[in-house]
Amino acid sequence: MMASMGKRNRMHRLFREDDKVFIVAMDHGAYGIIDGLEDMGGIIRMVSEVGVDAVMANIGIIKNYAADLAGRIALVATTEYDENSILEALKADAVAVKTTYLGVVPPAEVAKERIRRVALKCDELGIPYMAECLPMDLDGNPVFELDIVKKAARILAELGADIVKTVYTGSCETFKKVVEACPVPIVIAGGPKIEDDEGLIRMVKESIDSGARGVAIGRNVWQHRAAKRVAMAIKGVIHENMGVEEALEIIG
Repeated sequence: MMASMGKRNRMHRLFREDDKVFIVAMDHGAYGIIDGLEDMGGIIRMVSEVGVDAVMANIGIIKNYAADLAGRIALVATTEYDENSILEALKADAVAVKTTYLGVVPPAEVAKERIRRVALKCDELGIPYMAECLPMDLDGNPVFELDIVKKAARILAELGADIVKTVYTGSCETFKKVVEACPVPIVIAGGPKIEDDEGLIRMVKESIDSGARGVAIGRNVWQHRAAKRVAMAIKGVIHENMGVEEALEIIG
């Protein structure tokens, strides 16, 4: 009972009263130095000023920038598939933990079992579990096809995820079908750097209009020439029902 109460409370800290969320993902550094992520403290302060709902980061960053994060912004901790990582996230006062699966859909049984174990541990400890799936083909290329993304989202929900993070399928018509097939909230990934501002804002707008509950966008915020303004524009689309043209005016 206490664990389920803790999970509900953390979900309320992540999602606003409108049941939407804007997360800035900044967990890319585990794979090496990434352009745009050199000044982590500066990014954290910037997104806090904008009023972004949460940041997604690795445990090391959360610990090292605790003073910049504490009380200002919710934390989604990117973790490994093990109990110690989840416990570290709890110690850091994260509102959710997130794991990532990159691969073919459906995942192999060993991958599904890892996801299932994390879901069970998160239930036990009272912390929401965001499971991310970035579908790939056998050659390691990203897949955005409706049937594959829909299947991925449903499998993650069936395995126990409280929130699913996955790719946008490219249109309202197709992504609505993904949302309809998934019984838990869906947050879309920002994906590779998008050079066209209109393409970025339209993706956010269409995903929200399709029923997604939010976005977790990284490089398309902190690698942008006007990072603060693009964060403000995305926030406006998600929480203020701002249209594409109005949001683009903010970016300039």
